[in-house]
Amino acid sequence: MRYRILSVTLLAAFVSAVFTSTGSAQLANAGSSRGSRPPDADAVAFAQRTSDLLLATLFAALTQEFDETRADNVEEGKQSIGLIFSDSHSNFRLVGINDPLRSNDRPQDRFERQALGLALDGGQPHTAVQRVDGTWFYRRSIPLSVFRVECQLCHTNFTGLGAGDWVGALMLKVPIR
Repeated sequence: MRYRILSVTLLAAFVSAVFTSTGSAQLANAGSSRGSRPPDADAVAFAQRTSDLLLATLFAALTQEFDETRADNVEEGKQSIGLIFSDSHSNFRLVGINDPLRSNDRPQDRFERQALGLALDGGQPHTAVQRVDGTWFYRRSIPLSVFRVECQLCHTNFTGLGAGDWVGALMLKVPIR
């Protein structure tokens, strides 16, 4: 029963993040100005739908890991989810402020600093269309809280925190075609 309540809470947060960010992207030129014009609305909408699918895929992997990690296999669970959220992925990553953190777990640019601030200050998602190194991206952040008790199996520093305690954000960066 406890897990059903947590799953419903998590699903509500996921749906809220999707609907809150839909249609709210701000346009910004964050890269070099090589004369490239901003993408049209259809291209942005396609990238936004792609980010919805990416979020659902990552969310499914995360909840599967939660369902299978127990006290007796925490180290395996850490490695498993660490492979998914590896630093080698440039289109998605977790960003936060609570140790232990690697350099890639900290905000890397203005979008991420602003997005993390919004996430930590009440769980607000953030989106933008930005040009980075000559390529246009749909960027999106999804606030993260300690939404399941299992979070604390791997993140022992989250002990005592609950669903209302925001600890970071998932950053997505989808190329716009």
